[in-house]
Amino acid sequence: MQKRLLATTCVLATLSTLCADDLPPSSQGREAIGMVNPSSRFQVENGWNMFLNIEFLWWVAKPDGLYYAQSGYTHIPTTAIPPTGVPDFNGHLEKVTPNWTPGFRIGLGGNMEYDEWDIFLNWTWFKSTGRDSSHGFLLVLWGHPDIDTPTSSANGALSATAKYHLQLDTVDLEMGRSFWVGKYFSLRPFICARGAWIHQNFGAKYHLATTPMTHSKFIAHSIFEGGGVRAGFDARFSLLGGWSFYGLASASMLYGHYDCFYRGKWESKTIATTHDGFHRAASSGQLALGVRWDTYVHRDRYHFGLYAGWEQNIWFGLNKMNHWIGKYIDGNLQQMTGNLNLQGGTFGVRFDY
Repeated sequence: MQKRLLATTCVLATLSTLCADDLPPSSQGREAIGMVNPSSRFQVENGWNMFLNIEFLWWVAKPDGLYYAQSGYTHIPTTAIPPTGVPDFNGHLEKVTPNWTPGFRIGLGGNMEYDEWDIFLNWTWFKSTGRDSSHGFLLVLWGHPDIDTPTSSANGALSATAKYHLQLDTVDLEMGRSFWVGKYFSLRPFICARGAWIHQNFGAKYHLATTPMTHSKFIAHSIFEGGGVRAGFDARFSLLGGWSFYGLASASMLYGHYDCFYRGKWESKTIATTHDGFHRAASSGQLALGVRWDTYVHRDRYHFGLYAGWEQNIWFGLNKMNHWIGKYIDGNLQQMTGNLNLQGGTFGVRFDY
């Protein structure tokens, strides 16, 4: 019986040794000495511990509110009582769908000695355009000249062409710390100062159903310039051979100036303008998921990382274009509050030296 008890005690002691934490008992729970949540940042030997990060963006913009006409308009109003069942229009909303276009993100950072934090300056540039056209009798959805005669239709056009343009620049100055949570999972919470310059304009040209046929067009601008703070975290789950999955989530809160301008023309003559400038907050969210591969070379003197993933950004209520609905004389002005969505592939390379 004593031999069995002794054998069982030896086995339990062996298992407890194998399952024990690698840290000595005196260090467990003592984060101040730096042995809990050790750093997981990429760090080279005998170098500057600076890093360069370059990303190629293949994104598409998905802004709200780019409808410019309604097809299937009959220009015969339903006036019979009871109605005859002939619809005023039965068609589709015509809208601009921006194209997939390239952009870039470039940053320079360095590892600090203070508690193994890093600092990172990052610039994102993206430009997008879109164009659409439609034919047939159309209902004009933006400002229409104040005409309503027997030889014209109050809000009708025979064809239309619309265009959209976006230019986005953001600059982020981050401070973060990467650390291991377990053996294979790494987190990097960060906080940063952010500046944003986002210019959007949307316009259309209509061939109006007048006699003789005339042309009208409009252009609407929504410009935001501001600054604020951004915070979030990077996550990395290590696999074999330098491969890992990564994720990113962040949110930003900014305050800045909106500049909203509208101009309507008829036969090259300006017939309507409106301008609105004001200060207001803006907020955004960001999510990214992907896979990466990292390696050290030249006796750990340099580090290379390659990664690819899918990224989504949303700017809430950023489209504040002045939208004139119907005839200008009706005074039906609506300031838009649509979101700006950006999404697509992000392909990057990182070099530590």
